[in-house]
Amino acid sequence: LFISYLLEGPLKDPMGMGWPKSPALPRDARLPRIVEGLRLHWGFALALICAAGVWVMQTRTTLGYEIRAVGQNQQAARFAGIPVGRVLIKTALISGGLAALAGFSEVAGLKGNLTSDLSPDFGYTGIIVAMLALLHPLGVVVSALFVAGIFVGADSMSRAAEVPTYIADILLAAALLFMVLAILLTRYRVVRG
Repeated sequence: LFISYLLEGPLKDPMGMGWPKSPALPRDARLPRIVEGLRLHWGFALALICAAGVWVMQTRTTLGYEIRAVGQNQQAARFAGIPVGRVLIKTALISGGLAALAGFSEVAGLKGNLTSDLSPDFGYTGIIVAMLALLHPLGVVVSALFVAGIFVGADSMSRAAEVPTYIADILLAAALLFMVLAILLTRYRVVRG
């Protein structure tokens, strides 16, 4: 809502013909492309660095241990003396900062300006990516590439073979269901009578 207010007020592009969008970023403020002619820009490298940084933080620091402990069992973490409330706030701030970097990368790398429809359900897609990666920071990179490949492939199939783009949603839902089933089967052993 705050972004909508800004796009209708102080950040509104006077040359935008009434559309809620910001003026275009100057060329110097944009993230350069890694390979000219492709949409791949340095925001991808930033995402890889962030994934590696989160992995190092989770596996090598006290805060990472506390985050994992609180995520596994809040009562046990509280009993061990970990300040659960503070850890939750720190985790929310870190994830909010990472989301802000992703938004910056989208605006400065691809779009060139801020619009109200910048995020077409990226939050829900992020949940699927995280679940497919089993909440592992480095697995998220592989999972995100897999999900991106499905979306791009469905878009190409829609144009070339007139297949509905909803096929991507169906494939991702099936992948998520199979992942949940696999997790369930690894936790419970089937015993033959």
